Amino acid sequence: MNQPSVVLLLTLGTALSAAQQQNAARLSSGDLERGKYLTHHVAMCIQCHTPRGADGSLLLERAFEGAPIPVAKPAQWTAWAEFAPRIAGLPQYNDDQFITLMTIGIGREGKPLRAPMPTFRLTREDAEAVAAYLRSLR
Repeated sequence: MNQPSVVLLLTLGTALSAAQQQNAARLSSGDLERGKYLTHHVAMCIQCHTPRGADGSLLLERAFEGAPIPVAKPAQWTAWAEFAPRIAGLPQYNDDQFITLMTIGIGREGKPLRAPMPTFRLTREDAEAVAAYLRSLR
């Protein structure tokens, strides 16, 4: 390998390392807080994906562990999910699949999810913040 090739490889390796560090830094507490805000107050994921107590209140100590859908199926709907799966840790999705779901509404099997799951149109930045937050919940 000639000298310019070695320098190019070392430069690429340094650039990749810097990009990886930048990506890790982006998943900072600010992104986690944004993801928490979005899942709790905007997209309202917590309302379906968190179990409820006998009085109907959310069991926050079990946030995003999956739960029965708290809304009855409307008579005109045929496809209606009865259970919202665990999304703490995002066990069913890799990052690309989850970003696709949150930005264009297509699930990992290539089609929209059943109602009442909304078709979200989050920005990529917001979808990444949501993914970072949910992955932080193990």
